[in-house]
Amino acid sequence: MTSIVRPTLILKLAVAIGLLTSAACGPNYIKGTKVESTPEREEIAGIVEQYRNAMQSRDVAALRTLASRNYYENGSTTDDPNDDYDTVGLDKVFGDLKDKVKAVKYEIDIEEISVIDDIATVVFEYRTQYLYTAGEQDRWGTHTDRNRLSLRREGDDWRIISGM
Repeated sequence: MTSIVRPTLILKLAVAIGLLTSAACGPNYIKGTKVESTPEREEIAGIVEQYRNAMQSRDVAALRTLASRNYYENGSTTDDPNDDYDTVGLDKVFGDLKDKVKAVKYEIDIEEISVIDDIATVVFEYRTQYLYTAGEQDRWGTHTDRNRLSLRREGDDWRIISGM
């Protein structure tokens, strides 16, 4: 009977080792995403989390730090330049965030991070709830959408060049 038990035990051990080896060789993902982890993508995901935290806490100074001096937003329309803005316009957006918005809940689900040379693109879905002042009344608003942040490596840091 030992000749039957021994091959079975060896087979079980071989299967267990195979499963452990294949699991160890599988891709790692950025926490909470289906995006394969690399050091560069982890760094960029960290910037996105800083952005989310700054939005949620309405921390204009932190948002300014994350934005490139060459920030440019086309307002999601390529044929109408009237809604485009640069860092001056971004400061107006930040002013509205600080002055007119009283509370923000901001959730981000990263769907994709791509990096080519010194440019990175982050595609994400967001959900936000915000308390804002309209006239003399406070109101709650909600919004869900997909967005894209574009970042550029500037020196040792990644800075957001569009999408805020």
